[in-house]
Amino acid sequence: MKKGKLIVIDGIDGSGKATQVKLLAARLKKAGVKIKTIDFPRYGENFFGTLIGEYLSGIYGDFIQTDPRVASVLYAADRFESSKHIKKWLDEGYIVLADRYVSANQIHQGGKIEDPKARKEFLNWLDTMEHKVFGIPRPNLVVYLDVPFEVSKEWLKQKVAQRKKKYLKDGRKDVAEDNLIHLEHSRNGALYMAKTHKNWVKISCCEGNVCMLPEAVHEVVYETVRRELKLR
Repeated sequence: MKKGKLIVIDGIDGSGKATQVKLLAARLKKAGVKIKTIDFPRYGENFFGTLIGEYLSGIYGDFIQTDPRVASVLYAADRFESSKHIKKWLDEGYIVLADRYVSANQIHQGGKIEDPKARKEFLNWLDTMEHKVFGIPRPNLVVYLDVPFEVSKEWLKQKVAQRKKKYLKDGRKDVAEDNLIHLEHSRNGALYMAKTHKNWVKISCCEGNVCMLPEAVHEVVYETVRRELKLR
Protein backbone atom coordinates (compact mmCIF):
# COMPACT_ATOMS: atom_id res chain seq x y z
CA MET A 1 0.00 0.00 0.00
CA LYS A 2 1.32 3.43 -0.94
CA LYS A 3 2.15 5.53 2.10
CA GLY A 4 0.12 8.70 2.57
CA LYS A 5 1.32 12.27 2.89
CA LEU A 6 1.01 14.86 5.63
CA ILE A 7 0.06 18.35 4.47
CA VAL A 8 -0.14 21.26 6.88
CA ILE A 9 -2.08 24.51 6.48
CA ASP A 10 -0.71 27.17 8.79
CA GLY A 11 -0.57 30.93 9.25
CA ILE A 12 -0.94 33.56 11.92
CA ASP A 13 -4.24 33.96 13.76
CA GLY A 14 -7.02 35.15 11.50
CA SER A 15 -5.44 33.90 8.25
CA GLY A 16 -8.26 31.49 7.36
CA LYS A 17 -6.59 28.15 8.08
CA ALA A 18 -9.75 26.25 9.07
CA THR A 19 -11.64 27.52 6.01
CA GLN A 20 -8.87 26.42 3.66
CA VAL A 21 -8.58 22.96 5.25
CA LYS A 22 -12.34 22.50 4.86
CA LEU A 23 -12.35 23.60 1.20
CA LEU A 24 -9.30 21.51 0.37
CA ALA A 25 -10.62 18.38 2.08
CA ALA A 26 -13.93 18.61 0.20
CA ARG A 27 -12.23 19.05 -3.17
CA LEU A 28 -9.75 16.23 -2.65
CA LYS A 29 -12.51 13.88 -1.51
CA LYS A 30 -14.46 14.76 -4.64
CA ALA A 31 -11.38 13.82 -6.66
CA GLY A 32 -11.34 10.42 -4.97
CA VAL A 33 -8.43 11.07 -2.59
CA LYS A 34 -8.52 9.35 0.82
CA ILE A 35 -8.54 12.18 3.37
CA LYS A 36 -8.20 12.55 7.12
CA THR A 37 -8.21 15.94 8.84
CA ILE A 38 -6.95 17.05 12.23
CA ASP A 39 -6.48 20.39 13.95
CA PHE A 40 -4.18 21.52 16.74
CA PRO A 41 -4.25 22.23 19.62
CA ARG A 42 -6.69 19.42 20.48
CA TYR A 43 -8.78 21.43 22.93
CA GLY A 44 -10.94 19.12 25.03
CA GLU A 45 -9.67 16.06 23.10
CA ASN A 46 -6.15 15.52 24.43
CA PHE A 47 -4.77 15.89 27.96
CA PHE A 48 -2.23 18.49 26.86
CA GLY A 49 -4.59 20.14 24.40
CA THR A 50 -7.00 20.82 27.24
CA LEU A 51 -4.15 22.18 29.38
CA ILE A 52 -3.08 24.51 26.56
CA GLY A 53 -6.64 25.84 26.37
CA GLU A 54 -6.51 26.64 30.07
CA TYR A 55 -3.22 28.47 29.65
CA LEU A 56 -4.50 30.43 26.65
CA SER A 57 -7.52 31.53 28.67
CA GLY A 58 -5.11 33.27 31.04
CA ILE A 59 -6.13 31.50 34.25
CA TYR A 60 -2.46 30.73 35.02
CA GLY A 61 -1.13 34.13 34.04
CA ASP A 62 0.22 35.56 30.79
CA PHE A 63 1.12 32.49 28.75
CA ILE A 64 2.62 34.62 25.97
CA GLN A 65 5.51 35.54 28.26
CA THR A 66 6.40 31.89 28.85
CA ASP A 67 9.86 30.90 27.59
CA PRO A 68 9.50 29.53 24.03
CA ARG A 69 11.12 26.20 24.96
CA VAL A 70 8.75 25.62 27.86
CA ALA A 71 5.68 26.61 25.84
CA SER A 72 6.81 24.48 22.90
CA VAL A 73 6.91 21.34 25.05
CA LEU A 74 3.19 21.65 25.84
CA TYR A 75 2.22 21.99 22.19
CA ALA A 76 4.56 19.17 21.15
CA ALA A 77 3.12 16.89 23.84
CA ASP A 78 -0.36 17.57 22.46
CA ARG A 79 0.80 16.47 19.00
CA PHE A 80 2.53 13.44 20.49
CA GLU A 81 -0.79 12.30 21.94
CA SER A 82 -2.30 12.31 18.44
CA SER A 83 0.78 11.10 16.55
CA LYS A 84 -0.25 7.45 16.74
CA HIS A 85 -3.41 8.28 14.78
CA ILE A 86 -1.47 10.29 12.20
CA LYS A 87 1.08 7.50 11.72
CA LYS A 88 -1.71 4.96 11.31
CA TRP A 89 -3.49 7.11 8.71
CA LEU A 90 -0.26 7.64 6.77
CA ASP A 91 0.51 3.91 6.83
CA GLU A 92 -3.00 3.27 5.48
CA GLY A 93 -2.38 5.61 2.54
CA TYR A 94 -4.44 8.61 3.64
CA ILE A 95 -3.60 12.21 2.83
CA VAL A 96 -3.65 13.88 6.23
CA LEU A 97 -4.56 17.58 6.32
CA ALA A 98 -3.54 19.37 9.52
CA ASP A 99 -4.74 22.78 10.64
CA ARG A 100 -1.55 23.83 12.46
CA TYR A 101 1.23 21.44 13.37
CA VAL A 102 4.91 21.63 14.35
CA SER A 103 4.94 24.73 12.17
CA ALA A 104 2.86 26.52 14.82
CA ASN A 105 5.71 26.20 17.32
CA GLN A 106 8.15 27.35 14.65
CA ILE A 107 5.97 30.37 13.92
CA HIS A 108 4.67 31.45 17.31
CA GLN A 109 7.48 30.39 19.62
CA GLY A 110 10.28 31.01 17.14
CA GLY A 111 8.81 34.45 16.51
CA LYS A 112 9.50 35.38 20.13
CA ILE A 113 13.24 35.21 19.43
CA GLU A 114 14.56 38.18 17.47
CA ASP A 115 18.27 37.33 17.36
CA PRO A 116 18.88 35.27 14.17
CA LYS A 117 21.51 33.00 15.73
CA ALA A 118 19.41 32.32 18.82
CA ARG A 119 16.34 31.64 16.67
CA LYS A 120 18.26 29.15 14.53
CA GLU A 121 19.49 27.37 17.67
CA PHE A 122 15.92 27.24 18.98
CA LEU A 123 14.57 25.81 15.72
CA ASN A 124 17.24 23.08 15.76
CA TRP A 125 16.33 22.28 19.37
CA LEU A 126 12.65 22.24 18.44
CA ASP A 127 13.25 19.88 15.53
CA THR A 128 15.05 17.46 17.83
CA MET A 129 12.29 17.57 20.44
CA GLU A 130 9.33 17.24 18.07
CA HIS A 131 10.63 14.74 15.53
CA LYS A 132 13.36 12.80 17.32
CA VAL A 133 12.36 12.75 21.00
CA PHE A 134 8.56 12.66 20.51
CA GLY A 135 8.79 10.94 17.11
CA ILE A 136 6.11 13.17 15.56
CA PRO A 137 5.88 12.58 11.76
CA ARG A 138 7.48 15.19 9.54
CA PRO A 139 5.15 17.00 7.13
CA ASN A 140 5.63 16.59 3.41
CA LEU A 141 4.35 20.11 2.75
CA VAL A 142 3.57 23.20 4.82
CA VAL A 143 1.27 25.69 3.10
CA TYR A 144 1.71 29.04 4.81
CA LEU A 145 -1.16 31.50 4.35
CA ASP A 146 0.44 34.93 4.52
CA VAL A 147 -1.79 37.80 5.60
CA PRO A 148 -0.43 41.27 6.47
CA PHE A 149 -0.41 42.07 10.16
CA GLU A 150 -2.84 44.96 9.79
CA VAL A 151 -5.37 42.77 7.96
CA SER A 152 -5.03 39.92 10.44
CA LYS A 153 -5.54 42.38 13.29
CA GLU A 154 -8.84 43.61 11.82
CA TRP A 155 -10.08 40.09 11.06
CA LEU A 156 -9.32 39.06 14.62
CA LYS A 157 -11.33 41.96 16.00
CA GLN A 158 -14.37 40.61 14.13
CA LYS A 159 -13.58 37.06 15.24
CA VAL A 160 -13.24 38.07 18.89
CA ALA A 161 -16.64 39.75 18.77
CA GLN A 162 -18.30 36.55 17.51
CA ARG A 163 -16.34 33.68 19.01
CA LYS A 164 -17.48 31.27 21.68
CA LYS A 165 -14.47 29.00 21.96
CA LYS A 166 -15.05 25.95 24.07
CA TYR A 167 -11.73 26.31 25.88
CA LEU A 168 -12.52 29.89 26.97
CA LYS A 169 -14.50 30.11 30.19
CA ASP A 170 -16.29 32.89 32.03
CA GLY A 171 -15.93 35.31 29.12
CA ARG A 172 -12.13 35.10 29.10
CA LYS A 173 -10.12 36.11 26.04
CA ASP A 174 -7.48 34.15 24.12
CA VAL A 175 -4.24 35.72 25.37
CA ALA A 176 -2.38 34.79 22.16
CA GLU A 177 -4.91 36.28 19.74
CA ASP A 178 -5.37 39.39 21.87
CA ASN A 179 -1.63 40.18 22.03
CA LEU A 180 -0.92 42.18 18.88
CA ILE A 181 2.84 42.33 19.46
CA HIS A 182 2.87 38.54 19.62
CA LEU A 183 0.82 38.43 16.42
CA GLU A 184 3.32 40.62 14.58
CA HIS A 185 6.28 38.60 15.87
CA SER A 186 4.54 35.41 14.78
CA ARG A 187 4.23 36.66 11.22
CA ASN A 188 7.92 37.52 11.20
CA GLY A 189 8.64 34.00 12.41
CA ALA A 190 6.48 32.53 9.64
CA LEU A 191 8.15 34.59 6.92
CA TYR A 192 11.53 33.39 8.15
CA MET A 193 10.40 29.75 7.97
CA ALA A 194 8.95 30.17 4.48
CA LYS A 195 12.21 31.71 3.29
CA THR A 196 14.54 29.11 4.80
CA HIS A 197 12.67 25.77 4.54
CA LYS A 198 12.19 23.97 1.23
CA ASN A 199 8.99 22.15 2.19
CA TRP A 200 7.24 25.45 2.98
CA VAL A 201 5.19 27.25 0.32
CA LYS A 202 4.05 30.80 1.04
CA ILE A 203 0.72 31.88 -0.42
CA SER A 204 0.16 35.63 -0.37
CA CYS A 205 -3.53 36.04 0.39
CA CYS A 206 -3.55 39.82 -0.02
CA GLU A 207 -2.09 42.57 -2.14
CA GLY A 208 -1.53 45.37 0.31
CA ASN A 209 -4.67 45.42 2.43
CA VAL A 210 -6.87 44.05 -0.36
CA CYS A 211 -7.35 40.32 0.12
CA MET A 212 -8.58 37.53 -2.08
CA LEU A 213 -11.86 35.81 -1.32
CA PRO A 214 -11.49 32.42 0.43
CA GLU A 215 -12.48 30.65 -2.81
CA ALA A 216 -9.69 32.39 -4.71
CA VAL A 217 -7.14 31.52 -2.03
CA HIS A 218 -8.38 27.93 -2.23
CA GLU A 219 -7.56 27.74 -5.93
CA VAL A 220 -3.94 28.62 -5.18
CA VAL A 221 -3.82 26.22 -2.22
CA TYR A 222 -5.31 23.41 -4.30
CA GLU A 223 -2.85 23.92 -7.16
CA THR A 224 0.04 23.79 -4.67
CA VAL A 225 -1.25 20.58 -3.11
CA ARG A 226 -2.13 19.09 -6.49
CA ARG A 227 1.50 19.39 -7.55
CA GLU A 228 2.69 17.80 -4.31
CA LEU A 229 0.31 14.87 -4.73
CA LYS A 230 0.93 14.68 -8.50
CA LEU A 231 -2.78 14.77 -9.26
CA ARG A 232 -4.03 15.44 -12.78
